[in-house]
Amino acid sequence: MVLVFFTRPLSFLPNAVLAAIVFRIGVKLVDFRGLTEIRRSQPQEFALALVTALTVVLFGVEPGIILSVVLSLLQHVRHSYRPHTAVVVRDAAGSFEDPVPGKMAEPGLVMFWFGADLFFANASFFVEQARRLVHDSPSPVRWLVIDATAITALDFSAGRAVAELQRDLAKAGVVLALVVVPVKHQADLDRMGLIDLNGANRIFDSRHACLAAYNSEMSAGSPLAP
Repeated sequence: MVLVFFTRPLSFLPNAVLAAIVFRIGVKLVDFRGLTEIRRSQPQEFALALVTALTVVLFGVEPGIILSVVLSLLQHVRHSYRPHTAVVVRDAAGSFEDPVPGKMAEPGLVMFWFGADLFFANASFFVEQARRLVHDSPSPVRWLVIDATAITALDFSAGRAVAELQRDLAKAGVVLALVVVPVKHQADLDRMGLIDLNGANRIFDSRHACLAAYNSEMSAGSPLAP
């Protein structure tokens, strides 16, 4: 109504008054409660939101949007190169903890969780973390289980890295097992020859099935245990 019928009277308002009105409306558009929630749960995203807001205030909306997109992509790339990793420890909930050598899901079994797609850029990081969990463990490791439920893709370089890791562990008497989502990974593993290399009996569709197989094999005194 104001825009239709009172455009002419508004033209007589001082620019400072108009700016104050626009500023007040802009402040009401800021979701402070949402920002507080982001700050509590995701501090990195909160910092990104502040930088974006400051850029919008100083340089305009378009530069702010461009900067936020660029920073988001860089943050995603950084996460892909050095993703979150953890080990699954033995408790009722199967909790995640920092990947420190010596933490095991069962005596002699380390379950290593990798929180991103496995590809050429992070394959060496993956192998380094896996080997450290085995070689630096204060107690002998019989099985190293890769919990790959968060890995949605596996490229050629990563497949070769997993194959090399399997061969190195086999020389040390350590079994490499995989927990995978069959729909996602079965074709990739088969195509790269990892099923034949590792053995179909070392690939499981759940942690529970993997732990049950390990306990059964240890009870039977399998020769694969070092």
